[in-house]
Amino acid sequence: MASKNTQLKARNNQGNELSVSHSQTDSPILDVASLERLQQFRPDIVDFIIEQTAKEADSRIKNEAIIILFTFIERLGGILLAFAICILGVIGSVWTAKQGYTSLAITIAVTCIGTLAVAFLNKK
Repeated sequence: MASKNTQLKARNNQGNELSVSHSQTDSPILDVASLERLQQFRPDIVDFIIEQTAKEADSRIKNEAIIILFTFIERLGGILLAFAICILGVIGSVWTAKQGYTSLAITIAVTCIGTLAVAFLNKK
């Protein structure tokens, strides 16, 4: 869970100082102090909040698993397509060389394999 803490301090010429602090989190559950205060006047709501927090956690876990699966499929698909492009480039250059265009065959092979090599080496 991400959290953000902000602090601001200001002081004037007379020596008066103002300080403001703010904390923010995207956690779906309330902190312990808030739950204790809520327990004092609405104990039934605390159980509801904990139950809903468990449901939210399950939902986040399922969504994260789906995102991981789709990312894997995307990366694997990219690798397979790059391999297919490289193979087709080599086949095209061999076919072009058999037709008697050796300089064109070399250009096709170097361009295809070189571009893929640069793409994979410069990947961040």
